[in-house]
Amino acid sequence: MGTFTTKFKVWNPTRPESAQEIEALVDTGAAFSWISRSRLESLGLNPSRRMSFRTIDGRVMERDMTAIYIASAGYSAPDMVVMAEPGEMEVLGAHSIEGLGLAADPVQKRLTPTIMLALSAALNSF
Repeated sequence: MGTFTTKFKVWNPTRPESAQEIEALVDTGAAFSWISRSRLESLGLNPSRRMSFRTIDGRVMERDMTAIYIASAGYSAPDMVVMAEPGEMEVLGAHSIEGLGLAADPVQKRLTPTIMLALSAALNSF
């Protein structure tokens, strides 16, 4: 898939007036969005849990995560993001994209509204 960047806003659910706009790489291969720890701390956000992640070269690392609100393309939603350490890229990952009800369009290089799959959650599906 081709890569592209997008702009989105993040904020502390308890302080929505201090939202920050970010321009970051759209990375549907990343499960979660990675946002600078210093940016998140400046919004008054603290870690709520730690998770392990496997890097492309097979190493396992642990990173803090925090709860935020995120908005893009006219949609907003609560989300969990990784608190990226210095030197790590800020990226918009699949969890955030799908949580917003969006999909990455690599041809148009933008996020677009999509119809999410319900699978067997629909009534009378069997």
